[in-house]
Amino acid sequence: MGALAHYLEETGIPTTQISLIYEHTDAIRPPRALWVPFELGRPLGVPGDAAFQRKVLLSVLTLLEAKEGPVLDVFPEEAPDTSSEKTEGEDTWACPVSFAPPPAEETGLEMKIQALKHEVTELRPWYDIGLEKRGRTAMADFDPETAAEVLCDYLSGKAIGIPEREISPAVALRLAAQDLKSFYFEAAISRPGAKTPDSKAFANWYWTQTAAGEILKDIREKCAAEEDRDLQMAGKMFLVPMGQ
Repeated sequence: MGALAHYLEETGIPTTQISLIYEHTDAIRPPRALWVPFELGRPLGVPGDAAFQRKVLLSVLTLLEAKEGPVLDVFPEEAPDTSSEKTEGEDTWACPVSFAPPPAEETGLEMKIQALKHEVTELRPWYDIGLEKRGRTAMADFDPETAAEVLCDYLSGKAIGIPEREISPAVALRLAAQDLKSFYFEAAISRPGAKTPDSKAFANWYWTQTAAGEILKDIREKCAAEEDRDLQMAGKMFLVPMGQ
């Protein structure tokens, strides 16, 4: 983004941006940037805190008032700590949705695929409730069922069929993986009485206790064996966190 900012500024378009890695931004020296001391993937802090997010946005937009650059400012606050929401005796967040087991007659890959479809079906009502309440979603490209189908088709060796979209299989996998993760998060926090997990608790649940996490790990392995370099890169960098 910093390199793109230089290009846009040369055309007369002023830019400002949020930085999550100070060293990278300091080396690239974009015209205007605000470094925030938040975890990767959360440039505005914790989800659902509109007042805090607005404060961050106003801080980065204020940098447009700078007449000269490069400017690398530092946001002075830490993101709100959501760990205080835990009740006494509660060590970890648990998803309020209990998944039904897949059909007993399925085995191997087909069992994982059916398990994923079961999870999407069971989470969908809670996702719809949350969408109606919030009026927005982080799912930007696919609906939940299509995102799951894209991933399952690739893992099964089928052609990824998205006739209305002119995108490569690698891009389709990336977008589907992002949307599916957003769907699980939004569904998990939308059931009445459900608490919002911190990012570590959600990641632990998603990557170790769901069929979605298992499917994406399998896709990562399949991508690594592809001849297509874009698929190799997608599997290595964009589908599963490095620590998983």
